[in-house]
Amino acid sequence: MDLLPVVAAGYDWRKTAASGGKLEAHWSREMLHILQVTDCHLSAEPSATLLGVCCHASLNAVLEAACAERAPDAVLATGDIAQRPVPATYRLFLDTLQRHCDAPLLCVPGNHDLDGPFRAELPTDDLELGRWRLVGVDTHVDDEVGGTVGAHELARLRALPDGHALVAGHHCPVQMGCAWLDEHRIVNGDALLAALDGANAYAFGHIHQPFERPASIGPALFGTPSTCFQFAANTPTFAIGSAKPGYRWLHLADDGAVTTAVRRVEDFELTIDLEDRDHR
Repeated sequence: MDLLPVVAAGYDWRKTAASGGKLEAHWSREMLHILQVTDCHLSAEPSATLLGVCCHASLNAVLEAACAERAPDAVLATGDIAQRPVPATYRLFLDTLQRHCDAPLLCVPGNHDLDGPFRAELPTDDLELGRWRLVGVDTHVDDEVGGTVGAHELARLRALPDGHALVAGHHCPVQMGCAWLDEHRIVNGDALLAALDGANAYAFGHIHQPFERPASIGPALFGTPSTCFQFAANTPTFAIGSAKPGYRWLHLADDGAVTTAVRRVEDFELTIDLEDRDHR
């Protein structure tokens, strides 16, 4: 018996009239389940801490909890993967993720990342899954905190082919009511939103807390908690909150609908130490 070639998750083999009776790979899912993790703030040493949190341990806890719920069809890692942006840090992230799942991965850089080692070690190409395209947009500039989107990236977004698209970046494009974080939003956020006119949603990180804006007033916007510590909401200056490490599920339907949920690892022991800082 001849063995069929392996196809990607979500596809199966079918014979159709259009294929002349030959077996072809066809998308067999009605819903994609995308896991978003963000702002991991890893160092090359797994035991390293930041603000009292072992960021590798919290990432492990997040991935264990998420993958116990379901196997993701893809993973989005939306920036600040590293606190110390050296190749070994990014390899640690990949090794940690691959111990929990083997889903396709799309990574975008954040302000704590450095473009060279980031792109050398991590997958940054867009993903196509069934009727959906997962698209990364680079909103970071090396060694700058705030976000911006270059002309080339905007042109690439405007040229996306017809179909459903979930776009992922690091920074928020709008004010969210937290004064010190609003200063870091994408300076040309209006241009990004205009370029996202054909996209179904934009998912991002950086803010270390959940944020949602419905699609009724433009593309749906989803900000996601960090896999380590969280920023306090609605504060005029930097403040750390008590919320536990988190992640987001994005459920993408064949008709283009997006439903989503934020989850927390409530049993993770969180001890904040504001003296434990790395100022990169």
